[in-house]
Amino acid sequence: MNGKELLQSMSEIENDLIIQSEFEFHQKKKIIHVKRRIAIAACLCLCLCLCGTVPILAFAGNDFAHELLYSISPSIAQKLKPINVSCEDNGIEMTVVAAEVNGEKTTILLSMHDKIAKRLDETTDLFDSYSICTPYDQSGGCSLVSYDAGTNTATFMLTIEQTDHILLPGDKITFSVNQLLSKKEHNNFKIEKIDTNNVYSITEFLEEPDIRGGSDSESESIDGDNMLFIKPDEANAIILKKGVAVTGYGIVEGKLHIQVRFSDILNTDNHGYVYLKNEDGKVVNCQSSVAFWDQSHVNSYEEFVFEVSAEELVNYEIWGEFWTCNNAPIEGEWQVTFPVEKNE
Repeated sequence: MNGKELLQSMSEIENDLIIQSEFEFHQKKKIIHVKRRIAIAACLCLCLCLCGTVPILAFAGNDFAHELLYSISPSIAQKLKPINVSCEDNGIEMTVVAAEVNGEKTTILLSMHDKIAKRLDETTDLFDSYSICTPYDQSGGCSLVSYDAGTNTATFMLTIEQTDHILLPGDKITFSVNQLLSKKEHNNFKIEKIDTNNVYSITEFLEEPDIRGGSDSESESIDGDNMLFIKPDEANAIILKKGVAVTGYGIVEGKLHIQVRFSDILNTDNHGYVYLKNEDGKVVNCQSSVAFWDQSHVNSYEEFVFEVSAEELVNYEIWGEFWTCNNAPIEGEWQVTFPVEKNE
């Protein structure tokens, strides 16, 4: 039975039977309403568990089937996932180096070895393109711990915290990633081109900005809809670094606003912030900041608001800290699956 035949067979099953199968599989204490999409996924789960070798082999190489089944039963999905502790794509090999389980916390070391060039470095990260699958609910994160220039190998530490159920010997962990970002730069400097003695009130504002996020030092959320944004002045933009520019600054409703444009953030992860420093070197961070897209959803603007008036600003310097990258991400499909082993 191939994939098309399996899906065709599933589509021919009566909806009532699918709902009943889903009910029996989860051993619910009462019947619940199930949308057809969820019900079909449950049926797929039953098919994979009960129909024998061919469907399981088809599942082993089918990421869509794994994701669908994982949404219904992570434990069954991980049991059916074949073990593969190393994989290679686009000339880069990912390998599970070591793993340790300590109660609810699991720590894994993974290496990324560039076999064909020197595309990785000590700034490499996974660009938030990774996913972690375990049989139970969990949260996790991944960060670079070392880079060996001699072997072109970056090593990452993956940390998983189980929320309701600890991992047991034989349980499987699947880690996937599809983008690597490297050759990044970090800079922290005084912004000399903003004259704090000549900061004026803003009179032109942007209408209906496409807000993508924000933060406020005094509350958990910020109401960007009621905030005034400087209309970006690209013609007179102050270039700070490649990919970062000040596109406006001035006084809005008695407060200092500084607007920064970060270019092509979905491919570069360009980001950062501006802050003030007084004569004694004391840092003053912004009261709030709100980011919004340009019309093409390529560049992001971020407006930083300081509770400082034009008269007070002469006592401060304006600084910025930025992380930039001018290389496109390294694309690939890397995935490893490995079992939890009993600690000796």
